[in-house]
Amino acid sequence: MLRIMQVDPSMEISFRHYQLSLKQMFFAGHPAYIINRKRSNYFPFVILKDDEIIGAFALERGAILSVMDAPKTAIYLRGLSLDSRHQGKGYFRKVLQELERYIKEQDPDITDLYLMVNVNNDNGYYAFIKSGFIDRQKTVKQSLVTLKVLSKSL
Repeated sequence: MLRIMQVDPSMEISFRHYQLSLKQMFFAGHPAYIINRKRSNYFPFVILKDDEIIGAFALERGAILSVMDAPKTAIYLRGLSLDSRHQGKGYFRKVLQELERYIKEQDPDITDLYLMVNVNNDNGYYAFIKSGFIDRQKTVKQSLVTLKVLSKSL
C-alpha cells in the first residue's frame, strides 16, 4: 500500500538506503535536506510503500507563492523524489493523487498545487504535465538555475 506521511520533528528518518541519481538529486534536492529544512509554513513528508520509505517531498505556504504569482489559496510542492528502484511503476501518479486527496481533506480552502521544474529537467516536466499540471508560461530564476512554474487546480 502506498501512502504519504507528514514528518514530525521528533521522528528519526533515515535515507541511508535511498537511491537517487546525481542528476535527479540536483533537480529535486536530497530527500534528507527536503525533510529537514527548518522554516515556517513548511511541511515535510515521506512516501511509504508498506513501511519502506520510497520518496520524499515538502509542501510550503507563504512567500514562495508570490515568487510564482500564485494565489494565496495555493500550496507549493517542493523536492518530490522517488527512490530510483521504485520509479517506472506508476507510483508517481499515485503519490500525486494521494497528495491531492490529503490536501483537500486537511485544508479545503487550498485551490491550487504549484511547483517549479528546472528548465533542463524534461523528464520531470513531462511527468507533471501528463499528471494534469499546466505550464503557467512563467519562469523563475533562483541563483544560476531557471525554473518553469507549473500548477494544477484542486
